Amino acid sequence: MCDTIIAAPEATKQNRLLFGKNSDREPDEVQNLVYYPPKELKIDEKIKCTYISIVPPSLAIQNSNQSSIKTHGILLSQPFWMFGGEMGINDHGVVIGNEALMTKVKPAKTGLTGMDMLRIALEISNSAREALEIIIQLLEKYDQGGMCGYRHKLQYMNSFLIGDPKEAYVLETVAKEWAWKKIKGVWSISNSISLEKDYDQCSENLVEYAVQQGWCDSEADFNFYKCYSDKIITWGARAKKREECTRKQLQAKEGQLTIRDFMQILRTHINHPNISNTSKDLNIEEEKLIDFSDKWIPMKGLRMTVCAHATNNLTRATQSVNSMVVDVFNPQPLILTTGASNPCISPYFPVTINPDGLPKEYSNHPGREKYNSESFWWKSEKLHRQIVLKYQKMHPIIANQIGKYENDMLEHLLGLYSQGSSASPDEIEKYFKKVEALLDQWEKESQSHPYDRFNLKLRLYWKKYNKMNGISDN
Repeated sequence: MCDTIIAAPEATKQNRLLFGKNSDREPDEVQNLVYYPPKELKIDEKIKCTYISIVPPSLAIQNSNQSSIKTHGILLSQPFWMFGGEMGINDHGVVIGNEALMTKVKPAKTGLTGMDMLRIALEISNSAREALEIIIQLLEKYDQGGMCGYRHKLQYMNSFLIGDPKEAYVLETVAKEWAWKKIKGVWSISNSISLEKDYDQCSENLVEYAVQQGWCDSEADFNFYKCYSDKIITWGARAKKREECTRKQLQAKEGQLTIRDFMQILRTHINHPNISNTSKDLNIEEEKLIDFSDKWIPMKGLRMTVCAHATNNLTRATQSVNSMVVDVFNPQPLILTTGASNPCISPYFPVTINPDGLPKEYSNHPGREKYNSESFWWKSEKLHRQIVLKYQKMHPIIANQIGKYENDMLEHLLGLYSQGSSASPDEIEKYFKKVEALLDQWEKESQSHPYDRFNLKLRLYWKKYNKMNGISDN
């Protein structure tokens, strides 16, 4: 389960598109940031995706007018075992995040995953609209399907938020059917079909199939969300509540949104205290980057939150394994990522879309199936599994230190990017080392605090996973 948010340029304080996503996957399912450089792709060359091989979509071939296609450089947030990615951005400023949709129509046994389509669209699209059309071409030709869970058997349909420096779209798909809408202002998606009657365009058979199945009486009666959603699973994932939570926070500051707001929203555990007030005059400009006033703890609640913490194998079986926010400066977007799970206890650090745009220690030691102390994702994960058991004591300390670090980082980077520059390799290394120093400090700090009360079930839950992947209990 995931949460993705976007604000078109007209909805932001600086008139730049903003994007953010928490990628929620299973515990132990490492998600690496990977840079893929541009390359020449022959028009009949097979692209080996997660489950099937395909040829480049016809739109890319038409735009090429040659015997080959030059792909774009992309930065991808990629589950370690997949071809595709959960979110990413290319060197034209096209940014995409996808979400699982649970629908009455079940996916094919094999086909393209939503993550496959996201990567292909990033590699060959020059704009958000072109990425939208490429994804539609792919699903109409190849269908979507295949197992998308890591250890758990899970298949799903997909929705996408797609943006570029000028505009944004929401695209929602079921099998080979689809509907899309150009976003005016803000939008968010959270594992539920968000479009109802308000789409701009849909596939030829989307409405007709719903009528044939008896889900609605006529085109006038058609509602995409109501007709196609699997209501039980969508409810269980708390999808509409999470969507409402993120959407109202976006609407509350529409016209004044900044990258700080996106970081704050992705760290949400409960409804914002001002969430019912959507007035543009709402004065929440000076909010902290992390809000710990709600006294939330990881064992609180049976269902999913925006900043997701896994606690059981049924209603909270996934967690936010990476978080990314993007301020689409032109020509170089400001990209911040946690590179690790649980954004409420993970600092963001800058990366760029370049061969040297990732910290060396990070890219030299990508995470894989088993625990590796040299992998940043695994090092962070081991610490997080201690912190969530001591959350009441540790979270206020961590939140305060993250706030100071991120305020200093943003003050410098926003000034830098506003002048048309971007983070240099040295600056990327500097901020990454600061994050590593914070992790080392928190590891020492956590040793002096006892476990929170009444969390034996959570301790046993994480002990099971630690045993599977080789994390010691020390």
